[in-house]
Amino acid sequence: MTAGLPVWGLATLAGLALGSYAVTAALRFGRAEPSTLGRSHCDSCGQTLSFAQTVPVISYLRARGSCDVCRKPIDPIHLAGELGGLVVVLTAFLAPSLIRSPLLATLGLVLIAASAIDWKIGRLPDVLTGVVAIIGLSLAALISLRAVEIGAGAAAIAFGLLQGLRWMAARGGRDPGLGLGDVKMICALALWLGAATPWMVAGGAVVGLIMMGMVRPPGGRMAFGPSLAAAAWIVGMGAEWGLWPTIV
Repeated sequence: MTAGLPVWGLATLAGLALGSYAVTAALRFGRAEPSTLGRSHCDSCGQTLSFAQTVPVISYLRARGSCDVCRKPIDPIHLAGELGGLVVVLTAFLAPSLIRSPLLATLGLVLIAASAIDWKIGRLPDVLTGVVAIIGLSLAALISLRAVEIGAGAAAIAFGLLQGLRWMAARGGRDPGLGLGDVKMICALALWLGAATPWMVAGGAVVGLIMMGMVRPPGGRMAFGPSLAAAAWIVGMGAEWGLWPTIV
């Protein structure tokens, strides 16, 4: 059963707000700030923001991407998080099964937070990867025990292959280009994606190359987490809609 119009409207508002919170909490985590529940403030000058200054998307456009007080640019990652939250929550509640929608939305928001942290500090926190694994396992369990077995097998195979590639690269004195945190996240997502896991890895590589061409990061290195999360969501939601199998 698909969601009705009232649910779509609520999902739109919730997606924007929750995406904004996910990124804000992630940035505070990256800066080792003591709380993720305090009032929003400017990342540059620390000025506390009013409600009107925190309305998703609208406040960013109204301020033309700059703080009203110090006039320094607002990190576009906030806008990206808000739009990402909108996409995640809307697609989750447009999925064929509303029973799975809350878990899917939560998974997507956790991926947004993890991606924001990886983008800013180059690390995927184990605690968020663990949450992804728990939700992925729960989504598989809602299908069948067979789905859980396929997901666990996909995670084990992915870990063995990717760790093997990292080991061979290290032995050859080369940069593996894939951190242990990335491997853990791939394995956590494999619990949800099952047989579709290779599509996620390939898609993440493609998205990463596109982002590299657009952003052109200094040193030629860029966090893989955001690309991986985007590919996982596309592949995972495609599987939710039956476009390709997660179970073989």
